[in-house]
Amino acid sequence: MSIAPDIRCLKGRLDRYVWENSATEAVLLRKLLKEHFGQFEGVGIIGGLVRDFARGGRFAFKSDLDLVIDGDPAHVAALAERVGARANRFGGFGFTAGPWKIDFWALEYTWAATAGHVIVRELADVVRCTFFDWDAVMYDLVRKRVVCDKAYLERIRSRRLEISLRPNPGELGNLLRAARRIVRWGLQPGPVLTTFIKAHLDAAAFAEIKETERRKYADRVLDEFEDPDHLRQFLLTTHLGSLAQPGQMALPFDPHPQH
Repeated sequence: MSIAPDIRCLKGRLDRYVWENSATEAVLLRKLLKEHFGQFEGVGIIGGLVRDFARGGRFAFKSDLDLVIDGDPAHVAALAERVGARANRFGGFGFTAGPWKIDFWALEYTWAATAGHVIVRELADVVRCTFFDWDAVMYDLVRKRVVCDKAYLERIRSRRLEISLRPNPGELGNLLRAARRIVRWGLQPGPVLTTFIKAHLDAAAFAEIKETERRKYADRVLDEFEDPDHLRQFLLTTHLGSLAQPGQMALPFDPHPQH
């Protein structure tokens, strides 16, 4: 499946998967949403799942589920205790159920809001809180609507990944995600992300993100690169003509040059 041609199509993809799909994981997802999150007036899926359905549909989805909840933070904390979720350093909670790894947090505890970078009053405001511009999209589960700006799908079609909100507590985590996305999806970093990569991708960061990837991901891509210079060269080289299909990597040159 290709990039969604418009927001209406993206909404249709999400509606069908979340509410109608009969696959085992989709049935479990509906059960989890109803049982654990149905009590709240507002719940949105932010980033990952929505982004992947925008860029390639169900079979492009390879991410965790991130939920933001418009509700009493005390009730969100009570839910976390009930499902045995662990608190994370960003003010949210995470738990696993079957194939689903679900992170969730109360709207007012969105990191960018508590840090004073974005005023967050309603669910729609969280699309201004993401580090990457490709993640600045939300599916409102209650209203069954997609929230993003008018240029969102055009950014995906351009294959250019950029930073949306620069302040973020997870510098190395975002460096790893940037590297994996550029390599796996055949993207080009925008000017701000280019500067970020140049500033942060040194020998120490390279070693740490490779170790993190080995620990967290089954589909490792950084093992293809033997030092930070080679990875940096790849990430900052224009290779938009070699677009990877979902599940494939775009490697337009040998990441292991002969010495």
